[in-house]
Amino acid sequence: MALRELAWRVTTRELEGSLEEEKGEGERAASYLVSPFGARMNRVLVAGTLSPAEPIGRDASQPFWRARLNDPTGAVAVTAGSFQPRAMAALRSSTAPRPAVVVGKVHLYRGRDGVGYVSVRAEAVRFVGETEERGVLADVVRQTLDRLDLVDRVESDPGLSDETLAAEGVPRVWARAARIALRRYPNVDRPAFRDELRTATRRVAGDSGPIAAPGPLPATVTVTRAPPPRPPPPAPTAAERDEEAIFLDLLDEIADVAVDGYADLKELLARVAARGIAAVRAEAILNRLEEDGVLEEPIVGKLRRA
Repeated sequence: MALRELAWRVTTRELEGSLEEEKGEGERAASYLVSPFGARMNRVLVAGTLSPAEPIGRDASQPFWRARLNDPTGAVAVTAGSFQPRAMAALRSSTAPRPAVVVGKVHLYRGRDGVGYVSVRAEAVRFVGETEERGVLADVVRQTLDRLDLVDRVESDPGLSDETLAAEGVPRVWARAARIALRRYPNVDRPAFRDELRTATRRVAGDSGPIAAPGPLPATVTVTRAPPPRPPPPAPTAAERDEEAIFLDLLDEIADVAVDGYADLKELLARVAARGIAAVRAEAILNRLEEDGVLEEPIVGKLRRA
């Protein structure tokens, strides 16, 4: 059974250099942003200093806000609108730069000139203390370095099988992403990116001094920022609304008897499948309900009504 997309731990620098897309097939299929450094991202987790947000929507009935999240490697735009009410409220509440952790979906917008703009559509924004920010950043750096090691290993040994890697504890999604990254970005200088991660390592170690501006990205990667907002997705059909009702009824049944008041995601997907809703459809429903602000996942794998 297909489970919900996990959030890749990435630096803003990696996001800036990720300009290759992988489109899903079928209605409401998930799409991915492929990075040069072994990530195949639908959702991401980033940590850094979040600037005060500004309204950028033209329609007062459809508010849309944008902030910038800076980590030691660069910056990325973070957006939220009426389909992400809690995240939008968090962006609007901040009046000064603050350490934050953001989970959201990546978006790549290409202008008429073909230049790409990467942003994160926030699902959750949590303001944290400096110590927690450094802790999350440490996890980001560790996973990024692990992925770089994997890409280097797959490049040096093309015959290395996913089964061998899985036996060593390497997630299959990482192995797949590493191979795709090598195909999509054959000329990227990964050692240079490793060097750039040293600024993040300094922050993890508690160095509060000024962070040097990162140098240019590896060749073949163009960086642009601050994407304009996208229009909202089309309204669900009547059949899709019926499936949403089944999904929510089952979620309530699980949450009502749970000790912690949350619905376990795996149990929910199993019950949804038993009602005849395919895994792909269940994932689409879950994503849509979260984007509509009906559901939230404050704890990984645990759902509740927003």
